[in-house]
Amino acid sequence: MPLQLENKRLGTDEKALLIAEVSANHDKDLDQALALVDIAADAGWDCLKLQTYTAESLTVRSEHPSMLIDAVWGKRNLFELYENACMPMEFHKPLFEKARERDLLPFTSIYDPRDLDFIENLGCSIYKIASFEMTFDALLGCVAQTGKPIILSTGMATLPEIEHALEVLDKHGATQVVLLHCCSSYPAPLDQINLNAMTSMGERFEREVGYSDHTVGSIAAISAAAMGAVAIEKHFTNDPNREGPDHRFSATPDIMRDIAQGVADIQVLKGSKEKTTTDAEKVSREKGRRSAFAIRDIPAGHIITEEDFRFIRPNAGISANTPELVIGKTLREAVSEGHPINLSDIAA
Repeated sequence: MPLQLENKRLGTDEKALLIAEVSANHDKDLDQALALVDIAADAGWDCLKLQTYTAESLTVRSEHPSMLIDAVWGKRNLFELYENACMPMEFHKPLFEKARERDLLPFTSIYDPRDLDFIENLGCSIYKIASFEMTFDALLGCVAQTGKPIILSTGMATLPEIEHALEVLDKHGATQVVLLHCCSSYPAPLDQINLNAMTSMGERFEREVGYSDHTVGSIAAISAAAMGAVAIEKHFTNDPNREGPDHRFSATPDIMRDIAQGVADIQVLKGSKEKTTTDAEKVSREKGRRSAFAIRDIPAGHIITEEDFRFIRPNAGISANTPELVIGKTLREAVSEGHPINLSDIAA
């Protein structure tokens, strides 16, 4: 059964749910953040996802060498990065409200159990656990106890880690868990995406699976949808040249529209599970299949032999896969050369 999330549906027979990830691209500017809501809605996406954390909820101020990060992130250490990237708590409510006004489902990634009450008060109907937090058992346990569906990202994870996380979630009463395949590299190289792992993960754990995309462009996301992803998540921006840690690898509005159109086209291509002649094929079936045609004038009362007819195109007579209905049968009515032989021409 599909999962009903407010006015959205998530499931194997539904169009892949498109999750537009704001991440740090709010730039601590509410107007910028609200503009991103419009971009996601105008591009045809389904959900707006935020990240709820502070620098203090993720790490501490420290000069230990392990805290140092690559200069590509624009900051010197983890605390400074998260202090710069975290979204002000007061942005959540107006973003949730505007998302719903634009027919987007708003929800957030939670990073600290202490933020659960704050998020619950927003009316969040589904929770996301980020790849970096999937080994934080205390967080998994408290989110599971809400009884709400959970999207669990699996970047960097081994199969035993995924299995352990699911055991923790199930133990604490998780109702439904959707796994997101992910390569936690920013940007992620195409040759390390390995979408086959997404499908095998779903088979192994018997869960619905989706894909969290950190590549540049649209091909990985659209390919994942074609391979059965029930959800696609992607960071997005209005300008990849803006300052900030995430703009450089985030999707532009054009890419967002390309993905939305590609996913919609894939859903049309999937169609129904019934295999039958489609309306578009009817002319081809009539003109391209072989059937019995007389290759000379055949009089009434004649017993038909192989010298009297051929199976040729079009499909206007007795089908080529039932020669026993023609050979050795007696004609009730004469059939002229170049005309089809039908069952109505055969004597009973």
